[in-house]
Amino acid sequence: MARGPRKPSRAQLREQLLDDAASTALPDAVDVCVCGGGAAGLVAAICAAEAGASTVVLERDLACGRPILATGNGRCNLTNLDVRAGVYNNPAFAEEVLGPGSLAANDVLGFFDACGLATGFESEDDSRVYPLSDQASSVREVLLARAERAGVTMACAREVTDIRTGAVTFTELFSGRTGRLAATSIVLAVRDGFVPEGIDAEPFSPALCPLACEGLPFEQLDGRRADARVTLLRDGRAVAQERGEVLFRSYGLSGIVIFNFSRLALPGDTLLLDLAPLVNEERFASMVAAAGSARGVIDPAIVEVLGDVKRVSCTVVGKEQTDRAQVRQGGLLTTQFDPATLMVRDIPGLFAAGEVLDIDGPCGGYNLTWAWKSGMVAGAAAADYAKARA
Repeated sequence: MARGPRKPSRAQLREQLLDDAASTALPDAVDVCVCGGGAAGLVAAICAAEAGASTVVLERDLACGRPILATGNGRCNLTNLDVRAGVYNNPAFAEEVLGPGSLAANDVLGFFDACGLATGFESEDDSRVYPLSDQASSVREVLLARAERAGVTMACAREVTDIRTGAVTFTELFSGRTGRLAATSIVLAVRDGFVPEGIDAEPFSPALCPLACEGLPFEQLDGRRADARVTLLRDGRAVAQERGEVLFRSYGLSGIVIFNFSRLALPGDTLLLDLAPLVNEERFASMVAAAGSARGVIDPAIVEVLGDVKRVSCTVVGKEQTDRAQVRQGGLLTTQFDPATLMVRDIPGLFAAGEVLDIDGPCGGYNLTWAWKSGMVAGAAAADYAKARA
């Protein structure tokens, strides 16, 4: 039986990508240089190029758009029709950039419709928008194709090491040599915490990740799931409350609720879990009395470990699996930027978009909405700035 061609090994694919990067020629000067080829960077580059600016993307990775593939567990929750500025850590600035109500979501959907991406909802009453293919790779593919059509030069395997007015310095990872690209406008959209000289920033830290906890027999509960109402307590006072699926792990807790709390929780905080949120205390007690245990209300495997209890609590130790965190908190202080253009007020020609700015939100498509919309704003404004100085 004939077999198809063998897929290249990981090492062979890496070498091919390095060869492709080395063969990508860069001009001496460009209208717009976008530093970072992730979600925000690709959209910024597309908007700049489609506005008539010559545009180059400098990306440290061997290919642009790879982080998109991991979003939404590989499904890519593009946006949320219920985008509200209040979900972000700097709501006033976020609203100035995103616009009121669902304007940002509409802008995002319009942008991707023009990319040729079909979108839909997980259910009829859900506000979260996904690619109809249910694959994050569809999102990446249409972005790369649109960038190519717009004439964007995607220069991968090039790590930005310095940004000065009118120029970007980088290291070629395939040769070790230093390069320099003159640029009238520069859009900073990196994810690695790079902070240019002269700009203030909050320290970067991982967020939207599990929490390491103590105070419960987590090793015995590892892998069990529960629909729970979780309250985050600090010094006995409620900081936040949310209901959803909680996943017990050997080190503590995971799940979307816990991911959202990872933006807020501090070591020493308490997590109070109501394991039967739809059953009040009186009803819970009567059902336990009728069945002789809580096994008719709560997962019997959890009851076996914790007993016939409706509420349990544990103490936050810190964040867990931070290398796989979905976003980063911190970043360039928004007070330094004009929200209408995302240009640094004191450094003309330097713009920023995406995670590098001190904006983050909970799970549900909010962080990608910020990435897409801020990329649109910064890319278009960077092109305008460059053309005005041509």
